[in-house]
Amino acid sequence: MFLNLKLQLKFNELFEITRNMTLYSIKDLEYLSGIKAHTIRIWEKRYHLLDPNRTDTNIRSYSDHDVRRILNVALLIKNGYKISNVAAFDEPKLQAEVLRINRNLTDPEKNIDQLLFHTVNLDTFGFEQLLDKIIGEFGFSKTIHQVIFPFFERIGILWQAGSIFTAHEHFVSNLVRNRLIRETGKFERNELAQTVLFFLRENEWHELSLLYFNFLAAQAGLRCVYLGQSLPFEDLSNLLINSEFDFVCTSFIQAIEKTELEQYLANLSLVFNRNKILIAGRQVTIHKPKLPSNVLLIKNSSDFIKKISS
Repeated sequence: MFLNLKLQLKFNELFEITRNMTLYSIKDLEYLSGIKAHTIRIWEKRYHLLDPNRTDTNIRSYSDHDVRRILNVALLIKNGYKISNVAAFDEPKLQAEVLRINRNLTDPEKNIDQLLFHTVNLDTFGFEQLLDKIIGEFGFSKTIHQVIFPFFERIGILWQAGSIFTAHEHFVSNLVRNRLIRETGKFERNELAQTVLFFLRENEWHELSLLYFNFLAAQAGLRCVYLGQSLPFEDLSNLLINSEFDFVCTSFIQAIEKTELEQYLANLSLVFNRNKILIAGRQVTIHKPKLPSNVLLIKNSSDFIKKISS
């Protein structure tokens, strides 16, 4: 096992202290798991998957335990399990299946284990020092692909299994976010280069992959305009109508219905119909939406570089 006993005991102690401190709405569960609230309600009714507290007006609220359970269930469903079987798993069985899948993931174990150790101790200096060492050995882009992205997969699995909690994920997300911004700022700007606009739609907060695309575009010599998280469509529309960009790039991570996603892309295509719109994210992979002619799917970082270079 990649975690030693001492570290695991510390994880468990922290989890027991904080497990009942936060309440979540059903929309929060949808946001975190990618499973629509309607589906969660059906699973509650049909399989008794969760047992939320309810207010006098019948509004549901969920605990950290409920969030971890729905995320564990979502992970197993995405890996071929049937909901009718998963719903019958008790907590030890559910966690064992999640960790079994996690053990099959391939990543540079030593570096990730060390990053996890610094994470659980909220050790900024140790984390940054180790990250510097890894970047010096592999280079920044390779570090992101081979260490950081798999590291975040591991963080997600451990959170779902109850081994760490939200503060740790926020801690490392901000460290990596700051590093991406810092590395991107090292590139010289060419005012005559093609321009790419990066943004996330309103109420979309997952920006690490978008920041990485921003880094890759800056590295390739493009002039980047980064607008970040949760941009209202009206503001975006006014900007696109009144400005000239060669590319627009965004990502869809938070749960969204296929019809809503297709409508958003259609509206975006209408207000930015002169050049290419590049999209990525889990929701695009899940729904495989019908794409307007100027909207292109980013398959991976190499594909992104190819599309902005063509």
